[in-house]
Amino acid sequence: MVSSVVAGLGSLVATYVFLRLLLALTQDDNEPKALATSIPFLSPLLGMARKGQFYIDLRDKHHLPIYTLRLPGSRIYVVNATDLIPVVQRQVRVLDFAPVETRAVINVLGATPAGKEILNLEREGVGKHAYAIEFDKAIHGAVTPGVHLDAMNRLAVRQVSQILNNLATKQHQTLKLYDWVRKEISRATTDAVYGPENPFKQPGILEAFGAFEPGIVTLLLGLPSMFAKESVQGREIFVKAFMTYFGNGHHEKGSELVRSRFKHSADYNVSIEDTARFELGGSVAILTNTIPSAFWVLWHIVSDPEILEECRSELQSLCKIDDKSVTIDITDVKASCPLLLSTLQEVLRFHGTGISVRIVQEDHLLDGKYLLKKGGTLMIPGPIQHSEPQVYGDSVDEFNHKRFIRTSGKRLNPIGFRGFGGGSTLCPGRHFASTEIIAFAALMVLRFDIQPKSSTWVRPTTKRAGMQATVPPPDDDIDVIITPRKDALAGKQWNVVLTGSDKGVPIVAEDAS
Repeated sequence: MVSSVVAGLGSLVATYVFLRLLLALTQDDNEPKALATSIPFLSPLLGMARKGQFYIDLRDKHHLPIYTLRLPGSRIYVVNATDLIPVVQRQVRVLDFAPVETRAVINVLGATPAGKEILNLEREGVGKHAYAIEFDKAIHGAVTPGVHLDAMNRLAVRQVSQILNNLATKQHQTLKLYDWVRKEISRATTDAVYGPENPFKQPGILEAFGAFEPGIVTLLLGLPSMFAKESVQGREIFVKAFMTYFGNGHHEKGSELVRSRFKHSADYNVSIEDTARFELGGSVAILTNTIPSAFWVLWHIVSDPEILEECRSELQSLCKIDDKSVTIDITDVKASCPLLLSTLQEVLRFHGTGISVRIVQEDHLLDGKYLLKKGGTLMIPGPIQHSEPQVYGDSVDEFNHKRFIRTSGKRLNPIGFRGFGGGSTLCPGRHFASTEIIAFAALMVLRFDIQPKSSTWVRPTTKRAGMQATVPPPDDDIDVIITPRKDALAGKQWNVVLTGSDKGVPIVAEDAS
């Protein structure tokens, strides 16, 4: 018995020594320093389960501009230094996002064998993963400020306004706030994108989408589908509904965005089934972060009397009032409500957990200093930048709704804001999402009083949130009482318009350039 224990311990020690030697021998001196090596190749896996806090702790302990995490069979290069981010973003093809997109579509969305071939297709002048590389160009006109984006935003704003008109007919209503925001934002968003034949109107489709979301990371990692059974079931319900939608040509009545996505797939001879599967990724893009962002913007405003008063005053100054009606133009709100916009940006900073990911396509000496090996993964964790005192000052751990308002003092480094990613991973739909969130929050603040049923606002935790959302939803919902405001605007007809603009919401560094 004793000899067996000794032999077992000896094997463990030998394995540990072997792994440490393997780590040392396979780590180039010019690579960024390897961290989290106490248990070679395994410590990073254990640490990453802690999400953003893992990267923050490593940053604060070692103070390195970039470092390496060694995992079984792979390397991850983690960028800490804000001034390295533009250097990374300039290497669009060497540090490429397209392989990540392709893997996600294959593993998560369940692409068919024919779909996989198309996703891995190499086109002359474009390269491998041409479908993913050309996708952003294909939808650019639909999501860039202008007539097509205005049309989509106008439909979303109209839907939000109608939802709140219905809510205003009740003297008061008790709701679960997150669940209500989720349902109403989902309806407004998908109606605007998919048009009158929106599949999300069908019973069970939103629920199927909700069942799909928690399994995204499991599927992305290529684990057996049995570990994400409900997610796969939800996915297949969604795919069936959207096969009917596209097969019947209903997208032709939808937005320029869904028409552009369909045309891009058709240009690559993608089948209707794979088009429906790929569209599930489109629905993730328009819903998964928009919903919790809208919730947190509303929560932070109504739970803080100072923020509520200041935002409400800012918005009331834009209302055009006559005897019977109130008119507000959301285009004016976007351009003339710096407090509301700053609150949205602070929500994305304070709550955001997004990580920009790229694959190293060839050995590359980043900034002339750091060797990145082919096949490695490069990550820019948003929480690293969003918790950096050198970017956001000593109040970095506090929620400050005025943080992003431009003043004559020191200007925030815009590169340090990763609310919508950046470079080749910059979210193309940010103007659509931001406009809808701003419109929703503005109208709620102007038209309703919201109080917690428990009489005290307590910020819910997000510890149980999955890794698929870059803005995590609350762990537990909040019961609130919503009452139409009894002020000078009460009882009037609300006219909510969006006159249109060639300017988007100035929310990230790229929008200011």
